Amino acid sequence: MKRIGKWIALAVAGLATAVILVTIIGYFRSPYMTARASVVIQRPQQEVWDFLSNVENLPRWVSDVKSVRKVSDSPRKYMVASGSGEMETEFLALEPPRRFVSRMATPSTGFSGDWEITMEPEGEHTRVTSSAKLRIDNPLFRGLTMFMSGDRAEESTLILLKQHMEAQTR
Repeated sequence: MKRIGKWIALAVAGLATAVILVTIIGYFRSPYMTARASVVIQRPQQEVWDFLSNVENLPRWVSDVKSVRKVSDSPRKYMVASGSGEMETEFLALEPPRRFVSRMATPSTGFSGDWEITMEPEGEHTRVTSSAKLRIDNPLFRGLTMFMSGDRAEESTLILLKQHMEAQTR
């Protein structure tokens, strides 16, 4: 029994050391991060715009999003509830059917960012490009970014959008 206790204590100490080390590294990393990805969706530009610019569609294609509640029409603002808490979402620019810019923030985690989403026709299909400028204030989360690729995360999100939209019948 004493042996198992020692191994558990060593594991806990190792985990605590790793968390402390990642947090220290996070203090020295920039709080700013960028991410960019693009995907072609086999749907016309207007259809993609109508779906994507309606934040209330998020729970239909992002599994972590539980609900969306409109806060105001001017400015166009929403509260998005997910497994990681509530996120404020506000549209900063709308240029139908080509582009919008939104700002999202989760104050409880110190995370915020601006997303520019463009939709360009590509034949009968639409190229959707997401460019994100993120700010991560929490040093632990900032340290964890050294193990992540923002571009891959954006691409994964766009692939989910593509799969959802292309699975829908016209």
